Amino acid sequence: MIIELIRLRRNIKEKIETKHSITLIEIEKVLLENKPKFRKAKDCFIGIGLWKRYLTIFFKYNEKIKEAEIITAYPSSKWQIKLYKRMK
Repeated sequence: MIIELIRLRRNIKEKIETKHSITLIEIEKVLLENKPKFRKAKDCFIGIGLWKRYLTIFFKYNEKIKEAEIITAYPSSKWQIKLYKRMK
């Protein structure tokens, strides 16, 4: 999966920043620069990656324009970190 553009709506950005203390920069670093591992969920994708800390990011992917629309993001749980390491 190639992601060239990240879209983050203002209300989602505020929620992620206040509830989970995650910035847009962290999301960009994980999805664009640090080779995250992806899994398909029901109607979205899950990206797990590392940049200073492990993050789990849920997003919708538009393959035509290679855009990830962020649904939510939060610090990865222990089982998500184990999954990420197994997928390497």
